[in-house]
Amino acid sequence: MRVTLVFPGIALPGFDSFKKRPSVDANFIDHGLASVGAAAKAAGHAVGLIDLRALSGWEHFRSLVRSSDTPVWGITSWSLHYPDAVRAMRVIKEERPEAVIVLGGVHATINTRQVLNNALADHVVTKEGEVSFPRLLASLDAGEQPPRLIEGEPPDLDAIPWVDRDLFDVSGELLTPMVPRLPLPFITTNAGRGCPFKCNFCQPAERMVFGNKAKIRSAQNVVDELLHLRDRYGFRSWMAHDDLFFLNPKWMLEFCDRYQAAGLDQPFICQMRADMICRFEPVVQRMAEAGLAWAMIGFESGSQRILDLFEKGTTVEQNLRAAEICRQHGVKVWANIMFGAPSETKAEALETVRMVWKIGPEHFSPSFFTPTPGSGMFDVVERQDLAVVDDFRGSCRSPDEAKIRGVDYAWLTRAIALAAAGGPEGALATLAGAGA
Repeated sequence: MRVTLVFPGIALPGFDSFKKRPSVDANFIDHGLASVGAAAKAAGHAVGLIDLRALSGWEHFRSLVRSSDTPVWGITSWSLHYPDAVRAMRVIKEERPEAVIVLGGVHATINTRQVLNNALADHVVTKEGEVSFPRLLASLDAGEQPPRLIEGEPPDLDAIPWVDRDLFDVSGELLTPMVPRLPLPFITTNAGRGCPFKCNFCQPAERMVFGNKAKIRSAQNVVDELLHLRDRYGFRSWMAHDDLFFLNPKWMLEFCDRYQAAGLDQPFICQMRADMICRFEPVVQRMAEAGLAWAMIGFESGSQRILDLFEKGTTVEQNLRAAEICRQHGVKVWANIMFGAPSETKAEALETVRMVWKIGPEHFSPSFFTPTPGSGMFDVVERQDLAVVDDFRGSCRSPDEAKIRGVDYAWLTRAIALAAAGGPEGALATLAGAGA
């Protein structure tokens, strides 16, 4: 069966952006779509991909659809991208009414009812698609009538093929200027899926997609992929794009041993939790020896009340200690911070500013609290009628627009600037007075 996949990732970077704009959103490959495409290819199907970021506009997309005789179109969608996914489906049906459209991805999983109400989608695949999507294609190829709603079957991560970077123009990823002072070329990869922690600005959406148990490929499988990528692309640095790469200390120690034994020495960056860093400092040291150059840590807030509101499971003290541990072992700190939570006071926001000053991160990554669809905090915001942005565009966490009612975003913008500046204390007092 011939199938064309569509990545509708233009919500932030826009059309004609791929490889042309210095933002992560304009450069990364979508690992989920590239994995499903690889699985479909391995099952014998002919797979192509249209990345909307690489097109000049909707008329460009329409012309590609018009000139194609592909019988099946597969579209993925985060909530952020859903409006563009719907528009892409509409164009496909207008130009090729006989085409079969399969919609999958995170939004199809967490908002299945909404997606099923859209008649443009002939089939909806929820959860993971590496097993179910190729099976659906085979069924369609055989002239069968598969059900409209198909629940994805969890794959064996070591048994499925590595993501198919050929579907995307990987030179875009190889030039991603995402992490300062990491040598290019730069690539991203995924070792596992899911997260066992309960941060309610994220969960339970992730568990709805990947299940209640986090899973990870074997350490050797990840090393083998990195060797393949090194030989093919000559990358000089990389990122573990997992939601939480440092998840299992035993696995991590084995990975570090196999990584170095294979002759790999490229520096890397990954997501880590402050409490895990504090509990397993020897493992952090071993990671640093193997090449860990940056730790992306979700410190989130300098207010313990806000951390508890988020059900983060960490403390402010752990945040500070984790940064110290990283610095002791030569690991740079990428600090993810969230301002503007529901009920956050200005005094609590200033506690976060002070925490950022104490941490002194090499990279400060602030965001506004965002009610992400499928999360516990999204439900809180809905119950309290706090949302001021739509469910789609508003799911972007960048601090450039209001997210919920009752937050002084102009004041928060000043607080973020002060956190980035690193002081002085007198400026903090002035800001505190302005927030009184």
